[in-house]
Amino acid sequence: MPVTTALVREGLRQAGAAFGPPAATEPELRWSLLFDELDGAGDAGYMRAIELIYEGYLFHYRESRVCACGDAACRENALLAGDFLYARGLRIVAARGDAAAVGLLARLMGSCSYLRSVHAPYAADDALWAFTVGGLAALRRGAEAGPVVRLFERLDEALGSGTPADVPGLAREEAPRLRLRDAAPLLRALDALPSGLAA
Repeated sequence: MPVTTALVREGLRQAGAAFGPPAATEPELRWSLLFDELDGAGDAGYMRAIELIYEGYLFHYRESRVCACGDAACRENALLAGDFLYARGLRIVAARGDAAAVGLLARLMGSCSYLRSVHAPYAADDALWAFTVGGLAALRRGAEAGPVVRLFERLDEALGSGTPADVPGLAREEAPRLRLRDAAPLLRALDALPSGLAA
């Protein structure tokens, strides 16, 4: 697996190179590693897509793993960089004809955007990322889209009614519906997040 992760890291570094000086450290992979545990195919292309989309999210809302954005010009480019990386990752998934996966990733990005606008804890975003990665693995195994997007429907319903939503708790409840080959890695990722975080 080191060859696969090296390819994913290199693709991530190259994609971020146009947006600022490189970070001093190697980018640490996050969600692609969980995806690989759940999917088991060692698919570097799909793993790279996940990390590119996540890096886009980081440029928008947190801190880039690939650029040292200390100067004002780099920070001004963060939104553009985020959009570029989102699009690049989605293009990889869409090129495979995975329309349900593109739809799931769009739901993730929309939900994270909303959670950032209401200043929800980042653990809520992390729970959605972990669940989405599980959903992507489930879709690749032939799962129907309905159970995969049910978490997002429940979250939309709660937020629309003004009810506080425990996003990590909802993700834990919905995880068994994904019918993964082995859900243990997803459950470990979700269990590592704090509970009771209302969004």
